[in-house]
Amino acid sequence: MKVVHLVLSENFAGIEQHVDELLSNNLIKNPILVCNESIADYFDRNITIYKLKNIGRHSLFGKYKLSKILKQINPDIVHTHGSKTTSIISSINKKNYKHIATVHGVKKNKRMYEKADFVIGVSQNTIEGVNNSSKVITNWWYPKLSKFNIKNKKYALAIGRLEKIKGFDLLISSWTNIKSSLVIIGAGKEKQNLINLINKKNLTEKVSILDDVKRDELINFYKEASSLIISSRDEGGPRVALEALYLEVPVLSTDVGHMGYILPKELLAKKDDQASLQNLLETYVDNIELLNQDSIFEFITNEFSINEKITQIQEVYYSLFNS
Repeated sequence: MKVVHLVLSENFAGIEQHVDELLSNNLIKNPILVCNESIADYFDRNITIYKLKNIGRHSLFGKYKLSKILKQINPDIVHTHGSKTTSIISSINKKNYKHIATVHGVKKNKRMYEKADFVIGVSQNTIEGVNNSSKVITNWWYPKLSKFNIKNKKYALAIGRLEKIKGFDLLISSWTNIKSSLVIIGAGKEKQNLINLINKKNLTEKVSILDDVKRDELINFYKEASSLIISSRDEGGPRVALEALYLEVPVLSTDVGHMGYILPKELLAKKDDQASLQNLLETYVDNIELLNQDSIFEFITNEFSINEKITQIQEVYYSLFNS
């Protein structure tokens, strides 16, 4: 069985990391990836990579080039990630191969996923409204993480792209009455707006933003974190929450993605609701040592490993291949 993964993003971020970890951890033998040339060097060197210049979902020439590459590879299954790649494959596939599409985020328009042969969602809300055969296979904690025993708790932590959807403005606005420090790690177009908000709320002594932290350096921040906060307005399935819980860092979250499946209701705030988030944070952040999430830590370690998710994806592959 020959499976090709397709990623056409311009930047190496969450989806690309998801694909790289799958293909470098024995999801399939002889892994093959088609991706933009701008991100090709970020993937594991043991992956066979076919490079494309960035193409738009309506580019006839781009579709022609991609079709030629796929004809050369002659795959049994093409596995797309995100709406753009799914839309392109849905428009060029002449039933020469089976098409699996993974939905990584919450989208209003999901029609492009209905032409795939099977749809995987990283949480239940990502595939709600998709009229197709589907299954939820969640994200996992970063497989290179090593647990640690020493925890020097200095601050609450939040990690993610500095975009409106991540709700960092709600988080900062909710921090007024909290004594603990907050470190936000991420880069994005909302950075200056968030800095302005920190200044406006007179929180410069308690809240800071770091945008130059490499992926492998995050472990050092987890070691010093008293808690991780997810403040997203909406989300497919926040990986950083899984990583924190695997590392036994308590998590407080808005009710997005798989968080309602992982955390009890009293540890969840309503999404896109600053009053609800502020109430949650004021209840727990400064008293986080009273919160026992040991059973959740164990649950995440056992049920959200990459090996468990690879087994689930392989079952989808073989079922579709043999149908």
